[in-house]
Amino acid sequence: MSMRAFILIPLISLSSLLVNAQGILNNGAHIVLGSPTTNIYIDGVAGNYKSQAGGTIDPLSLNTNVTLLGNWINNGGNVGFLADGSNVIFAGAAQTIGGTSYTHFYNVRLLGSGTKTLLIQTRVGGFGAIPNGSLNVGTRPLDLNGFDLWITNPAVGGINYTTGYIQSETNVALNPSQVRWVVGTNTGSYVIPFGLSATQIPLTINVTAGMSLAASYFIASTRATLVTNNTPWASTVTQMYDPTLAADGSVQAVIDRWWEFTFSHAATSSITFSYRGAENTLNAPYNTGNIGAQYWAAGWIPDNSNIGSAPAVLAGVGAITAPGIPFVAATYKPMVLSSLSAPLPVELLNFDSNCSNGQEIISWSTATEMNNDYFAIERSDDGNSYHEIGRVNGSGTTSQVHTYSFSDPNPSSSIVYYRLRQTDYNGQSTTSTVIAGQSCGTEVNYIDAFASGGEINLLVNVGQQTDYAVAVLDARGRVIIDQNISANEGANQYLLNGKVPATGIYLVRLTSSNGKQFVKRLFISVE
Repeated sequence: MSMRAFILIPLISLSSLLVNAQGILNNGAHIVLGSPTTNIYIDGVAGNYKSQAGGTIDPLSLNTNVTLLGNWINNGGNVGFLADGSNVIFAGAAQTIGGTSYTHFYNVRLLGSGTKTLLIQTRVGGFGAIPNGSLNVGTRPLDLNGFDLWITNPAVGGINYTTGYIQSETNVALNPSQVRWVVGTNTGSYVIPFGLSATQIPLTINVTAGMSLAASYFIASTRATLVTNNTPWASTVTQMYDPTLAADGSVQAVIDRWWEFTFSHAATSSITFSYRGAENTLNAPYNTGNIGAQYWAAGWIPDNSNIGSAPAVLAGVGAITAPGIPFVAATYKPMVLSSLSAPLPVELLNFDSNCSNGQEIISWSTATEMNNDYFAIERSDDGNSYHEIGRVNGSGTTSQVHTYSFSDPNPSSSIVYYRLRQTDYNGQSTTSTVIAGQSCGTEVNYIDAFASGGEINLLVNVGQQTDYAVAVLDARGRVIIDQNISANEGANQYLLNGKVPATGIYLVRLTSSNGKQFVKRLFISVE
């Protein structure tokens, strides 16, 4: 049967339907595919399938086919299907899967030419009691485009491919282009055919100790970085120190690619990572030596070693298997491939600033240090330009916790910024993150005054103990009262040694011993 009109009636039972370039608009219809020989073929580059107003497709038996050369658009407010069983075949050129509602497919097969691109979260594998549909990528690229792809078939065959691949290359700290595979309590090798630029870089997650629930899943993504220092670093990562280089190792010692994992429940897996030789920017001799996997968990683990090992490649595709990686329930785990000694942290447990007795105290502690000569404390008044204000000796090489502190010799009454530059015995150095200091200078936090019978009570709150010259001036600038006071840190109250002649506006001016002035305009009432 051939149709060139939109489907607008509430129920259609089909044995075969060929629709030309206008496509199908399912405006609330319940399209029933009644037998395994039932097929819908939507022809033409504009041959879209679009559902709205609750429109659905109901395959009454397995292996009914919906083939389209245009785009899939689900605005129906549902998952697109009433039951599992249909094969949806994308046989056109560049095609998209989108709409305002995500679609839950049973089988999806990618054919034709061009890249298939997600415009919304998409699920494949079925949603019945035992989902067992699959995604067949074939020879085509599937661009996740910042959306997540769910595979709900818990079998290892939930994704099939030949030369095609799934593109997960969204280069941000927390990659949203993810594959979520609902594997349940199963074990086995789950292969995600990641890739880009016509190159497959598959990721194999061999679950050796399974998760606890039928609804358990893992999430995986990967991305190359555009620059050789691996930025942006994966979310939660704070440093990439390499003890062999005695410096940041992100440029010299780490493959320019991130992998990110989350398991919904505790599991153990062996992971086989793949990367392109062009992503190997390690310094010689590490660029052809052995590399392996490390993961971030408030520090790089394992310290000064790797999980798994294989020679690095400079061309083609390299692969490394890291056995026995533990995954804690619902815990995000970013991973890299690096030379055997990197990246190992000189791990800063904390880095803080506090104001004590008017002094700015910078404090920090380390869990481990490698050839650490000294820390230089650097300060910036504008958050851009830094200068060294002092040094504290390091502890060499140690795995014990060490605590350090330094007092800024010139505390500021405004916000300043601090960072640490750690330098090794060979002169190599790395810089910490930046913290904002406290306001610890001679700033007057509060001034107020009131008069009783012309006598003035002055209220002053200061940041530290300081001597001040106090002057009270009338509206014409004449000095009515001139007195010296010594203010302690915190709140102070004084009865000044003169009288205000009349109710009115006055200026109270405090001048500190270093010449800094604080002026406040006050209305003083003489009762």
